[in-house]
Amino acid sequence: MSEQPVVEAIEAPFIPRPDANPAALRAALTQLAPSRLKEFDRRLVEASTKAQTNQSLGPLWLFCRSWAQFIEVERHPDIARRQAELLAMVNEGHPNTREAASEISRILAWADARLGR
Repeated sequence: MSEQPVVEAIEAPFIPRPDANPAALRAALTQLAPSRLKEFDRRLVEASTKAQTNQSLGPLWLFCRSWAQFIEVERHPDIARRQAELLAMVNEGHPNTREAASEISRILAWADARLGR
């Protein structure tokens, strides 16, 4: 079995990595993907409501983690471009959808590793 290629960012990040809290993540999103701000705000309200209902910080932690992962990818233009290409392949039902999904998983694992948690 061949070894999976490692994800490596070639271009410098657009912005420094933000702290993984809602205010810092929102500020980064404003710079990287302002079209996603409404979704961010909506999901923050949902996570806050779930956290309050469940009396647990878990929903807020997951919210911050998922957006930190998204921002980690978007900070690196070459990685973000590649992920967008792969997502388009999956959405279009490209014959190599399985390989594209596998590479998307590697990108997300790379982002998680860089976040260090």
